[in-house]
Amino acid sequence: MRAGDLVMTTRAQIGVPAGSIGLIVKSHKPRAETIKHSIHEVQLYGVKHYSGYYRRFLSRDLEVVNESR
Repeated sequence: MRAGDLVMTTRAQIGVPAGSIGLIVKSHKPRAETIKHSIHEVQLYGVKHYSGYYRRFLSRDLEVVNESR
């Protein structure tokens, strides 16, 4: 997964139901080599939030719907 990918959440969070659609804005690689999952900042659609506010998800909680080129 990388910035620009359209993703769907697979796990619910407070204020974000499972199956929500969003766009990855920024990706962060893990600092330690033993950690498998990276952190992605996602701009969600259809979820009430403050403008300019992104939610962070682990890669295991997201499923790619459409990849960017």
